[in-house]
Amino acid sequence: MARTGRPTKYTKELLEKAKAYAKDFTIDGEDDVIPSIEGLCLYCGIHKSTAFDWAHDERKRDFSDCLDLVLAKQAKLLMNKSLSGEFNHSTARLMLSTHGYRETTQVDQISSDGSNRPVEIKVVGASSTQKEREPLLIDHPATV
Repeated sequence: MARTGRPTKYTKELLEKAKAYAKDFTIDGEDDVIPSIEGLCLYCGIHKSTAFDWAHDERKRDFSDCLDLVLAKQAKLLMNKSLSGEFNHSTARLMLSTHGYRETTQVDQISSDGSNRPVEIKVVGASSTQKEREPLLIDHPATV
């Protein structure tokens, strides 16, 4: 049974345009700061949803490869340019989150002797007008 509906825009010429953008991410003689799916779609004259549909279509594997190349170049440029100071770190961090990168912080809750006991800190040398204070308990060893 023949498929009906609007004819596809996917042609050999469109694929070549996509490859050209993926290679040097230039639109009308102007370089994009970083390559993007949006830039590729604007250059090829297609909607982003169409690009993702084609990326999941086994018959359009070459187009999917173009999208992968654009995303790989984007991640590499974001990392390199933010490390060199050319890109704002906050913006790069936000954009890299779409590539699976996350900023994490690990907190070690074990005391220096490995016991996990709170450390007792006594206030010494308080003035005579201050009432005697109870020892303060904290979860980590104090630095002297």
